[in-house]
Amino acid sequence: MFSKKFLETGFVFLTAGIISPQDVILLIICKIFDINVDEYNIRICLIIGILLIVVGLIMYYKESKENHTLSIIGLDNMNYITKIKNPLTINIIDDCKNIKKSNSKSIISSYVKNIKEKISNYISYKISYFGVAPLPFIAIAGKYYRKVNIVIHYEYHQKDDKILPLKTKKLFLNEKLKCEQKNNNSKIAVITIETTTRINDEDLKQFRNANIFRFYLEDARTNAIVYEKQLEEYSEIIADTIYKISKTDIEKIYILGACQSSLVFEVFRRLNDNRIKEIIVCNYKAKSKNKYNWGISIYNENDNEKYVELGSDICG
Repeated sequence: MFSKKFLETGFVFLTAGIISPQDVILLIICKIFDINVDEYNIRICLIIGILLIVVGLIMYYKESKENHTLSIIGLDNMNYITKIKNPLTINIIDDCKNIKKSNSKSIISSYVKNIKEKISNYISYKISYFGVAPLPFIAIAGKYYRKVNIVIHYEYHQKDDKILPLKTKKLFLNEKLKCEQKNNNSKIAVITIETTTRINDEDLKQFRNANIFRFYLEDARTNAIVYEKQLEEYSEIIADTIYKISKTDIEKIYILGACQSSLVFEVFRRLNDNRIKEIIVCNYKAKSKNKYNWGISIYNENDNEKYVELGSDICG
């Protein structure tokens, strides 16, 4: 943010050029006794300060009109950033690899602090979203960006090796997001989001005794969400279901995702923590005995994000 540096430096020069009451008295005495005083330093400081502030304001105006993209990178490598203009990067690759119960508090705390700083430093800027990271971290970002206007959502297209924005076309043939429910009279609810691929029943055995809400597309595939309107509709349907579940005697809600990260991001931007039960977003690891090996409790009675280890029987 070069504009901020220009403004700060400009104010320093301006302050240095302001004459104090003592300086005024000294100048009067010097004039009375005809003593030559070099006033150029004061004038130069004032001029430089004013010029820097003007330049800083112009730069700030231009920067605020540009699109800046919140870019959460927690998988693969940082090469994604080279494809994004004006990224607001949060690099959590190492944290995602190494997170465990013993270090989770400091990792999550640092991540939340980073998110809050991005919000406060760029509050008046146009902000877009891009994320390639475990869904628990994406959900946290969505929670804190609830009141920030997101202009565009970007998605990585592996086939073309490009990062492209969702389309803003208003009229399109929308694929209906379907929902299957299974009631096991449990105090635990599980919501699955399956737009990229369908989740195998075998991968859900940890949650076999829970009440299941499966949201899916019949033609689940990579980059199935193409339009902003589509993203808005799907996230609203899922968020509304979370609110409805929260009005029942359900105690916890687990969320499992096989979907584009922007969908999870938008679901959590729609949630108000005063109206929902505890939500734990789960991480998937294909080579793990328990496919969902850990999660993060995003909303709970203390409203502090916390790491949760997931066992072989969540309801047990």
